[in-house]
Amino acid sequence: MKTNKIYILGIIVIFILGAFACLPIGELKEDLRTVELGTATSAEIELKFGAGEIEIYGGAKELLEGVFEYNVEQWRPEIDHQVRDSRAFLSIRQGDSTGIPAGKGKNSWEIYLNEQIPIDLIMDMGAGEGDLNFEDIDLRSLEVDMGVGDIKVDISGTYQHDMNVYIDGGVGAITLYLPRDIGVMVKADKGIGSISSRDFIKKGDTLVNEIYGETDVEIKVNIDTGIGSISLKLR
Repeated sequence: MKTNKIYILGIIVIFILGAFACLPIGELKEDLRTVELGTATSAEIELKFGAGEIEIYGGAKELLEGVFEYNVEQWRPEIDHQVRDSRAFLSIRQGDSTGIPAGKGKNSWEIYLNEQIPIDLIMDMGAGEGDLNFEDIDLRSLEVDMGVGDIKVDISGTYQHDMNVYIDGGVGAITLYLPRDIGVMVKADKGIGSISSRDFIKKGDTLVNEIYGETDVEIKVNIDTGIGSISLKLR
């Protein structure tokens, strides 16, 4: 019995050491990646980002153009792309993110998306900073799940369709830019922290801009945070 307990304890120790093993720091690498648009007329994109800095903009001629920098080989992004019935399904995942860098780790994604086709975007971000500028992108829906860090999300563009936005933040600050000339409703469930919303009117458990209910197109936002601040701004 004692031997079995020692064996089990050894397995647990090995598992813990493996989970927190040091990752070797190497030379800074820069990967330039392009995902072709092909015959796709719409897209569903999933970005799974472990830790570091991520920026997103419009302006890609293809479906996606990206610059990925990292100095831990295990963080090299993995891309899966296919087109079914004229709809592109694209997944970009940071490589194995377990372990701790043995030094100053560098991991940054600079991504450009196509502005001509409708896109549904799902983001899973572990820790770090994000500057997500969707102003010129034809977003149909947006989901952002953030662990620890600060993000800026700009959806202040001109849209011809309704949009649903879900932001789940753990610890950090969220700044959300929204359009002034489209009806906007925000439902924010904050844990410990503050919310800045001077451009909005409180109605029950929601916040709305002055023209909500008067426009054909509407944006509905749900924000759930743990510890941190929420800032809502109209543009």
